[in-house]
Amino acid sequence: MHCLFCKADTRNSRSVEHIIPESLGNTEHILPRGWVCDTCNNYFARKVEKPFLDTPFGKSTRAIMGVSNKRGRIPPIKGIDPKSRSIIEMIKSADGWSVGVAPGQDESRWIHKMRNSRHGVFYIPMPPDLPEANRDTARFIGKVAIEVFAAKCQHVEGANAELVNHPDLDKLRTYVRVGTPNTTWPLAIRRIYDREHRFSDHRAHDFEVLHEWMILATDGGEYYCIVAIFGVEFAINLGGPDLDGWNAWLAANGNRSPLLDVSRHDR
Repeated sequence: MHCLFCKADTRNSRSVEHIIPESLGNTEHILPRGWVCDTCNNYFARKVEKPFLDTPFGKSTRAIMGVSNKRGRIPPIKGIDPKSRSIIEMIKSADGWSVGVAPGQDESRWIHKMRNSRHGVFYIPMPPDLPEANRDTARFIGKVAIEVFAAKCQHVEGANAELVNHPDLDKLRTYVRVGTPNTTWPLAIRRIYDREHRFSDHRAHDFEVLHEWMILATDGGEYYCIVAIFGVEFAINLGGPDLDGWNAWLAANGNRSPLLDVSRHDR
């Protein structure tokens, strides 16, 4: 086998590849060892996934949803307590939200205020509802898209060689690996359901969807990866930097997300 991205021989690679990072709640959707080499795996964790996770959208979404990183830490939401003039942090857990002063703050002022006030007001910045359509987001979604494509056909004989050697994927895989400076691969981003929306299945069970995806083939012969992360839909063209086929598909289908028309039980 060979790496999907750098095309190196992966016979000695030891890493499995999380299609969506564990820090976004993914523990199930993994490419087996050999699909992504150890070098690319480590590079993506530091240079592609971390920049997206560290964006205001990434941090606030993980904080609101209570999703921890590999070390079990949930990002805090920072705010201000005007009465004690303290920077505060709110952290979500299974028991609810806890509030305290941020590291480096004068804790005595906070304690004095809490002991001598029966009520008060915190100011918390409004978290962004959508990520920016910038280079960091594009590289992250591009990496996810190629791996989703591989996951869809990983059990087909010869799929690794076909995807590794397919020239139509070379532009995107190079963009993910190198990240052309000052260039953003076109993305379509919109929210299709709330972060904490609960769906119901045919057995009347309620459940949340952290992330889901599909490959959409258009009538024009283009392939798009459609990914939803905490209700935000991303669409990216696997074959080239344009969204004409996606926009045409939306216009022909009432602007409805294809993810909402596919059974989640099949994914």
